[in-house]
Amino acid sequence: MLTTIRKSALTVAALGAVGLGAAGIAGAAGDAKARSTAPAREALSREAAAKVKAAALEKVPGATVVRVEGGGPYATPYHAHIETSDGTRKVVLVNASFEATAVQAERRHGGRRGPGGPGHDGRGGPGAGEKALTGDTKSKVEAAVLAKYDGATILRTETNGDGAAPYESHIETSSGEELEVLVDKDFGVVEARERPARP
Repeated sequence: MLTTIRKSALTVAALGAVGLGAAGIAGAAGDAKARSTAPAREALSREAAAKVKAAALEKVPGATVVRVEGGGPYATPYHAHIETSDGTRKVVLVNASFEATAVQAERRHGGRRGPGGPGHDGRGGPGAGEKALTGDTKSKVEAAVLAKYDGATILRTETNGDGAAPYESHIETSSGEELEVLVDKDFGVVEARERPARP
């Protein structure tokens, strides 16, 4: 009788292990399928890629273009990943007329936060109640900021939630200083706040 019980228990355990193994295989297959169906960046024609590359190099002379892609932050039509002469990785946004409109810090997974990442520290996404700017307003705000801080890199541009000014742009100056620049409704720079240095 005891021998029969032991055999039954062993059989149940074996079947359970087989079931778990099958579930693991099915889960892995599902993960692989999910990865294979993830949307890919839009492939560019040779002509479009050359124009995006040229625009990026005109915006950041001396840089090396790592790759160019369709789409990008703030619904820009194109963007280029570049490496500057000092080894910094950045993203150049390019409009439909193949003109570079902004340079942003490259977003890195598991490392330094780039535009759109979590938090509100100059390297993350918008804070509570703030929204990323787009279109003509974004262009005017960034033009005002770059006129004040020549050679700066714009990390992101958004509405300002604290009432001091309607707009703000987070930048890294040519000297490496991170600032939150406030811009008024007439697109004039009214204040610049220092942001924490990178760890």
